[in-house]
Amino acid sequence: MIDWELLWHDYVGISPTGILGVIASTVVLYTAFSVLMQAIGPRLMARPSTGSFVVLAVVGGITARSTLGESPTMLGAIIVLATLVLLEYATGHIRRVPPLVRRTRPVVVMVDGAEVPEGLRRSRLTRGMLLDRLRAGGVLDPADVALVILEARGTLTVLPHGARIAPELVDHVEGRERIPARLLADAAAG
Repeated sequence: MIDWELLWHDYVGISPTGILGVIASTVVLYTAFSVLMQAIGPRLMARPSTGSFVVLAVVGGITARSTLGESPTMLGAIIVLATLVLLEYATGHIRRVPPLVRRTRPVVVMVDGAEVPEGLRRSRLTRGMLLDRLRAGGVLDPADVALVILEARGTLTVLPHGARIAPELVDHVEGRERIPARLLADAAAG
């Protein structure tokens, strides 16, 4: 015979106090993880490795266990997922705030084949990490590169010598003043 009360309590249901606990822990951990990713995310994404995958997997496991509490249940998991979706939706609207207000902006990390030390420092990248990413992207010689921008999500935008970029595409880029005028497309020509 099936013990419906035990099934509900141990596998399916959640108490009102449990609901509040799950929501509160999900919000706190989502916020903490977001802050952590703002700080080290570009570095992790600029040079994905087994170590960075392990870090993210361990953080995910700890986060899952922490949000679901002592005895995870199906409704608890649904509440965590719903809370995460709502938080992501809300932060998506926050990301639409003008770029000057955002904390993470794209950064110029290389000009004319030379690293921009301030850009690397700001992005928490090393020279080796940058060169690894360039090589993985098909760049065979840094001297062939006119401009490299580390985007907010960790990808690189590489402008080869001879190419130009529209000024409005770099208006919000940190270190824009380092971009030589010859690399900026003439707005009147377009």
